[in-house]
Amino acid sequence: MTTFREYRSRIAAGSEPVHDQPALPSYAVPIQGERAGFVTRASAAIIDVVLVFLVVLGTVVAVWMLSFIVQPATSQADAFAGDRVPRVGALIAYGYVLNVVYWTVGWATGGRTVGNLILGVRVVNFRGERVRWAGAFVRALFCTLFVPGLLWVIVSGTNRSVQDVVLRTSVIHDWVVGVPGLTRKEHP
Repeated sequence: MTTFREYRSRIAAGSEPVHDQPALPSYAVPIQGERAGFVTRASAAIIDVVLVFLVVLGTVVAVWMLSFIVQPATSQADAFAGDRVPRVGALIAYGYVLNVVYWTVGWATGGRTVGNLILGVRVVNFRGERVRWAGAFVRALFCTLFVPGLLWVIVSGTNRSVQDVVLRTSVIHDWVVGVPGLTRKEHP
């Protein structure tokens, strides 16, 4: 497997044909494969947490609406009774579990979640490869339960969070390249 650093050096040396070069903006090519900083990582995490929150909110609405099928309301006060919606503690626990599952699946299958994809980053292990399921689960659990660990990126000289240091992972800039029709072609 070729790392992005090796790929960039081959392009710079001219050993890669022009049509194989990624269709990236010129400002993005130099940092492709480098570790992402705090703002990028925090923004990706915020996008992911908002998505999980929307799923939890959608679940609350669905449970509330389904409660009317199981037990129709007899009055307007009954329609908004507190027993039709799960308790706040249960919703928070559901959100945490859903977040761990979402991050685990995203990082174990392709190294990215929706937030990572939008921001152009990917989670990799110490070899620069996809994180395995067990590692993705532990990282997701660690990131969900110890959010302040992300702040270590600010003071770390290597742009690594506490989770990255402990689990030997990295979050690198990795824009999706090689999508058909998005690579430059040489014109004769």
